[in-house]
Amino acid sequence: MKRRERAALPEERRRKERRALCISLAVGGGYAAVNLVGGIAGRSLWLGTLAFYYLLLTGLRVLLLRGGRAESGRARWKTYRRCAALMLALTLALFGIFCLTVYSGHVIAYPQYIIYAVALYTFYAVIRSIRDLAAARRYDEPILAAHKALNLAAAVISVYSLQSAMISEFGDGGPFRETMGKCVGGAAFFVLLALSVAMLVKSTKQLRKK
Repeated sequence: MKRRERAALPEERRRKERRALCISLAVGGGYAAVNLVGGIAGRSLWLGTLAFYYLLLTGLRVLLLRGGRAESGRARWKTYRRCAALMLALTLALFGIFCLTVYSGHVIAYPQYIIYAVALYTFYAVIRSIRDLAAARRYDEPILAAHKALNLAAAVISVYSLQSAMISEFGDGGPFRETMGKCVGGAAFFVLLALSVAMLVKSTKQLRKK
């Protein structure tokens, strides 16, 4: 079966995506600030790490905004690959902190107001990433695809954060909390690792063609 060719991104859609990227940048930066406040108030290494993670995702969105101005396809794919490499490094670092936190027996505690922020952001991130993934598949546009991948990465980690927050607040702790933390956290990091590696492979193939 012949693969359907993807269309080039129209200029009007390109401007719309730049606005969406700016909105994601603002929301992600705000959420990083909320986690930072919660981490400082609750003396939580994990929340502080999450704040740093979302802050770096915001930095990657800035990188995409700058790379989106490039006219050549090769330059845009280079930005895509740079984003993928940084995502991979960030995922490995976050996974290291996750292992340190969970497997050391440390309980991840969330202040109550952080739980509401996590829930709101999770619903926003998941709905946005599902809606945007279909749009990204229609166009041959690396900056758009990278933006949607960042949204998906943010959604995956926020789902893990939400389940941790809910169990922390309403669960009875013990083995159930530990098992859920390991299972959901492990699945989340596997998805992020697979996403980053797939992006690196794809961008390398595209750059070899150009």
